[in-house]
Amino acid sequence: MTIDAAHSSLWRTANIYFGSSLVLGFALNYYHTFNFGPLSGSTTLHMIGAPLLVIGSLVILYSKQALSKQEQPSEPGVATTVIIDSGMFGHSRNPLYTGLTICYCGLSFAIDNAWLLALLPITLVAVQIVLIKPEERYLEQKFGDEYRAYKRRVRRWI
Repeated sequence: MTIDAAHSSLWRTANIYFGSSLVLGFALNYYHTFNFGPLSGSTTLHMIGAPLLVIGSLVILYSKQALSKQEQPSEPGVATTVIIDSGMFGHSRNPLYTGLTICYCGLSFAIDNAWLLALLPITLVAVQIVLIKPEERYLEQKFGDEYRAYKRRVRRWI
């Protein structure tokens, strides 16, 4: 049976990759603290982290609202029926991943855990390979020139 969706498994979600990275970052920090050096324990880190958490959360919220308004899924295994190219999707083809990345960075600063930032490139490469590339192939096969035009107009991240 063929599933008309980019991903058919719960294991193919950004929450798994970002969540695993968070757990690993917390574990590493438990065994070997890696903080932001001279800024460690300062309110500066909170002043950086808190707004990033809010901004990232808003990006996710507005992106999910745009999906919901068009009755489009954000969970795996459900077919996409239209390309959304307005709102957050007019600025980034992956605003949910962008929002998660911003939240992840904000959390790293807010809790003074530099391991999280150190692990972020690995997380983003995994998201790129395991999630974004298959999604782009799926959307290109399903929507053809319409999706290719969208790709030319809108950047992958920001």
